Amino acid sequence: MAKPAEVRDTGSPHRSRIGIPLMGRYSALLKRLVDEALAEEGVEGVDLELAPPITRRTVERGSGYMDENVCLPAKIMLGNILDLQDAGVDRVLEWDNCGDCRQKAYWLMHRSILRQLGAKVEVDALQPLDLTGWLEELVPGFSRRQTRRLVRHVLRGLWAADLPLMQAQARRLEQAEAEGRPKVGVCGEIYTVLEPAANLDLVRRLRDAGAYVHNALPLSQFLFHQLFEPADGPLGRGTRHRLKWSAGFAYLGMWREIGEWCAGGMQRPDVDADLFHRAFTEAEPYLPKTGVGGHGKESIVWTIYYALAGFDSVVHIMPFPCMPEATTSVIIDEVAGDYGISVNHFVFDQQFGEQNVITRAEALVNMVRFRHRGVDALLGARRRGAWLGLDVGSTSTKAVLLDGGTLEILDQQYEFNQRDPMSAIRRVVTAIISRNPDTPVTGGATTGSGRTLAAALVDAPLAVDEISCQAVGCMLHRSDVRSVIEIGGQDSKFISMDDRGIPVWFGMNSICSAGTGSFLSSAAREFDLAVEDLGACARSAQCGVNITGRCGVFAESDIVSKQQAGYPASGIVKGMCQALAQNYLNNVCRSRRLDGPIVFTGAVALNEGVADAFAELCGQDVEIHDEPRVSGALGAAFLALSRDARGGFSVCRAETAFDSHTFQCAGCSNACEVSLVHRDGRVVCALGSRCGVHDRFCEQDITSLLDDPELQQWVAQPV
Repeated sequence: MAKPAEVRDTGSPHRSRIGIPLMGRYSALLKRLVDEALAEEGVEGVDLELAPPITRRTVERGSGYMDENVCLPAKIMLGNILDLQDAGVDRVLEWDNCGDCRQKAYWLMHRSILRQLGAKVEVDALQPLDLTGWLEELVPGFSRRQTRRLVRHVLRGLWAADLPLMQAQARRLEQAEAEGRPKVGVCGEIYTVLEPAANLDLVRRLRDAGAYVHNALPLSQFLFHQLFEPADGPLGRGTRHRLKWSAGFAYLGMWREIGEWCAGGMQRPDVDADLFHRAFTEAEPYLPKTGVGGHGKESIVWTIYYALAGFDSVVHIMPFPCMPEATTSVIIDEVAGDYGISVNHFVFDQQFGEQNVITRAEALVNMVRFRHRGVDALLGARRRGAWLGLDVGSTSTKAVLLDGGTLEILDQQYEFNQRDPMSAIRRVVTAIISRNPDTPVTGGATTGSGRTLAAALVDAPLAVDEISCQAVGCMLHRSDVRSVIEIGGQDSKFISMDDRGIPVWFGMNSICSAGTGSFLSSAAREFDLAVEDLGACARSAQCGVNITGRCGVFAESDIVSKQQAGYPASGIVKGMCQALAQNYLNNVCRSRRLDGPIVFTGAVALNEGVADAFAELCGQDVEIHDEPRVSGALGAAFLALSRDARGGFSVCRAETAFDSHTFQCAGCSNACEVSLVHRDGRVVCALGSRCGVHDRFCEQDITSLLDDPELQQWVAQPV
C-alpha cells in the first residue's frame, strides 16, 4: 500500500486539496470514482474538491480577465479556478489535450493569467497518456499498477453511470414516438452541451416546451466514440481505432470489456448502430479525409443520424467563437438541406440573453407541431367569438381583436412602451376593451419578449413565442408565403417555409442588434429626422453611401466620418438601410437564400428604404404585410383561437394598478434579480428567479409581504 501523501514543501504534513472545474454532472462523478479508487489503494491525504456551483458571478469573473474572442468554456473554467482559490484550494486539474481543439492550451493560458494576477493556485495538466501524473507527485511510490487500477475504475464507473442515462433516453424516445411529441437531437461542442450554466439550461427548456430531447454527447461517447465507428468506415479508420482501443483495454486489464465489445456489447442502447454507421459513412464526403478539431466532424455525423432516425429537428450548440463548430455549422446547413431536417444553431457567450434562449426553444418546438398538424388544418381553424392577441415587444406594445369566425381584425392598438411596459399593457388592453363594450373578449394569448409578464398581468390563458406568432400572422396575410423578414425595435427574425407552407427554419439575432430598428435610430438622431421619415429620405438619394453595418456603435462613428467628408444626408441614410439589410441577411438568415414570396413585417417594414434594400439584395419583390406593426399580435390572437384558449383580460381596467417590487436575492451566489409583479396589490408572478423558489409569494398581498420574515431572508439589497 502507498504511504499517506506528504506536503510538497518543507512544512508539516497536511491534506492536499485538488480542485476540479465543473462540467455538468461529470465532475462530481469523477470525484467520486477517484475517491473510491484512492480509498481502495489505501491512499490518504488527497482531497478532490469540486468548484462551487457556476453562477453569473463565476462567468463574469472568468470573462473579465480573458480576451472576448476566447470561447466561453475557457472563461467559465477560469471563473471556476478563481472560486476554488477563494475556497483555499492550492492546485487545480485541467485537461491538456483535445486533439486539434485549442482547449489543450487552456491550462497554459489560465496559468499565465493567474501568475499575472498574483494568484497562488497552481494549474496541473491532465494528459491522456498520463492521467495520474499529478497523483504520483503527491503520493511518493504510487505505482504504475495502481495507476492502471485507478484509470480502469474511472472508465468502468463512467460507462456504468452513463448506461442508465442512455437506456432512459431510449425508453423516452419510444414513449415520445407513441405520443407524437416533437423529437429534437442535440449535438455540438461537448462542454457547452453538457454544462447547463454554459447553455442557459437549454435542454431543460426544450423539454419544458414539450419536446423529447436526445443528447448525442454523454461523456462516455466522447471518450469511447471510436468504439462505435464502423470497422469498414472511411479510410479503414474504424479498424485501426478498434485495434488501438483493444490494446488500451488490454494494458488496463479490462478483459471483461474486450469480451463484451467483441460479443457486440458496449453499444449505445439509445442509438441505432446501423443508422449511426451509415451516417458516419455518409458524412465523409462533406468533410473528406480531415477533421477540424473539437467535436466538429462528429456534429455532421450526428445531424445526418438524426435525419435518418426520423427526428424532427437538430439543435447544434457551440460557444462563441468555437472555430471547429463554426466551420462545420456551414456544412451542417448543407446537410440539413440535403436530408430535409431543420437545424438551429445556438451560439453562446457570456452576453447571450436568457430570454433569447427561451424564445428560440419554444419556437423550435412549436414549429415542429405546425409541421405535424399541417398548415391547412392550422389555418382552417375557425371559432366564434372575439380573440385578443397582445404583443409586448422591446419598444412597443400591440393588440389585435380578431373575429374568430371571419378572421376580420375588429380593432387594434399600438403604443410605445416608453420604458414602462406594464403601463403600456394596461393602456393597450383597456383601449381595446373600452372601444368594444358589446364585444366581450372570448379568450386570447400574449406574445413578444414580455409575454410572460403580460400573461400574468392580464390573466391570459396562453403565452406563445413571437417567432411562431409572426409565422402565423404572415401566413394569414398570404398563405403561400415562403420567407418572412421581421424586424422590430431591438430584435429581428427570419422564418423559412417549405413548398407546403410549413415553417421549417428560423433565425434570430442574438449577440448584436445592428440588424434591427435601433440601428436606424442613430441616423434619425444624427439628421434630426423622425424615424418614419427615413424611408422617404433614403428613396430621394441618387446612390447609397457605404456604411459599416456590423455594429450599431461603429455605424454611428462611420456616419460622423461620412458627414465630415461631405456626403449628403440622403445618401448616408440610404447606406444605413442597405447596411441593415445586408447585416440581417448575413447574420440572421445565415446567408440562406430567401425564396419568394417574401413578406416583410415588423415596424421597420414601414421604412421603404429598407424594403428597397432587401428587394435589391434578394433580386426579387418584397411584399410588405398589410398590418406590419401588429402582425405578431394577429398571430397570437389566431393561435389562441385555434387552441381554444378562453378567458383572461377582464381584469385589465383603466384604474388597475400594475407595479413591481424588485430585489437581489441572497439565497445563493446566483444573486438573481427577482421582480415580484403585482396587480392591485396582489403578487401575480415572480420573474428573474432561476430556481423558482420565489413563486411561493404569488397571490400574497405585497404590502404585508414586504414585512414578512420569509421574504426578508432572501433579500440582499433592492435593485
